[in-house]
Amino acid sequence: MTSSPPDPDQAQRDEVLTLDAESDRARKAREPTAPAPGEASDVSRVRRPAVRFGRYQLIRRVSVGGSAEIFKAKAFGPMGFEKIVAIKRLLPHAEEDPELLAHFIAESKLVALLDHPLIARIYEVGQVGGSSQHAAGESAGASFGTNYLAMEYVYGVDLQELMRVLGERGEPASAELVSAIGIQAAHALDYAHHVVVDGKPLEIVHRDVSPQNLMMSATGEVKLIDFGIAKYAGSEGRTKTGVVKGKHAYMSPEQVRRKPLSGRSDLFSLGVILWELACGQRLFKRESVLETLERVEAAEVEPPAEVAPVPRALSDWIMRCLERDPERRPERAGVVAAGLEEVLRALDPDGWDVREANPGIAQAMTIVAQAYATLFGSSGMREDDLTIDEYQQALRAVELGEDAQLMQRNPSDITIVPDTSDLAEYVARLRERMPAVTVGEAGEE
Repeated sequence: MTSSPPDPDQAQRDEVLTLDAESDRARKAREPTAPAPGEASDVSRVRRPAVRFGRYQLIRRVSVGGSAEIFKAKAFGPMGFEKIVAIKRLLPHAEEDPELLAHFIAESKLVALLDHPLIARIYEVGQVGGSSQHAAGESAGASFGTNYLAMEYVYGVDLQELMRVLGERGEPASAELVSAIGIQAAHALDYAHHVVVDGKPLEIVHRDVSPQNLMMSATGEVKLIDFGIAKYAGSEGRTKTGVVKGKHAYMSPEQVRRKPLSGRSDLFSLGVILWELACGQRLFKRESVLETLERVEAAEVEPPAEVAPVPRALSDWIMRCLERDPERRPERAGVVAAGLEEVLRALDPDGWDVREANPGIAQAMTIVAQAYATLFGSSGMREDDLTIDEYQQALRAVELGEDAQLMQRNPSDITIVPDTSDLAEYVARLRERMPAVTVGEAGEE
């Protein structure tokens, strides 16, 4: 009797199951203990187990979506080299989907071409349990391992978290903060829209500019991330007929109508974000997806200055981005950045330092860093620690259900969750270790 050849797909599944089993064993082996009588509890940190993934050590999972999950990780190299990175790896079902795998590989190739301080960098593309790396032009179907990207890890929060915290405080973002965020995001978009590689313009359209994809760092940077559904010159059209890619409430009208897109589509999305920050409320989001898309397509927007105490100059720039007709929006994101820099300079003339190479970005970073310190506290965290911010994120994850349910959500709907199979038990343990923390219950949002 002849034996059957090894099944590479089964080998991939076994590898993922082994990693998950190791993670489960590590979690169960570590039971947090309450502090001894009279001993001060550590209210700022809880250590988490780490799992090996190729040459990386996975410290904790940061987010999970419909096709991939992102981990905070540590890379190791010769002579004691260590570096904190973000690992984005495909989920098992996505590895078996040619379209999702093709998007993942296309994203890695695209971001590898970009070099801008306000766009999160990619360090490596590889596999664990299969061939070491994708060669240029290699077929996606030839991959049998767990595909991953090693990327820059941004110490901070996304703008969705900023909006949530501001909402809890019952206040919109200040005009200075809105301008500062807009300046940096517009500079990042201008670079992406007009970057030239080997003499050829890439003409990138991000297509998913949203609060989840703009990271606000503790040092004041606002970084653009996740080019997973970006379009660029020479890319293949992989979107299925009738499928609208992106987060519905932040799409442009032409994106909803499935018309050809330019960088001005991303400007509309940025305008939505700035409007919501300035006004402290959602712009197009409604109960149903259909109603949301209808509101986006109509693009009937009340100027921010008529909704909240927003300076007229800032309101005007936001409204220019929100023109329904893309031809009436600014020609490029750099124009928006320059306009918002003038707004910020008028709002905070003392913060404008002509000695800086780019006074506008320097002032914007200072304002973002100050806002981060006020809203989120100290940025000092060890690579294997759990912060109070992450504790609050875990509470909100309880409301959304367990990991298996989260993985069935829309691929563009990313949710921050802790790396555990029992969210409710996890939060209960955290409460034991962090009695001084006062946060609202997950269901109160």
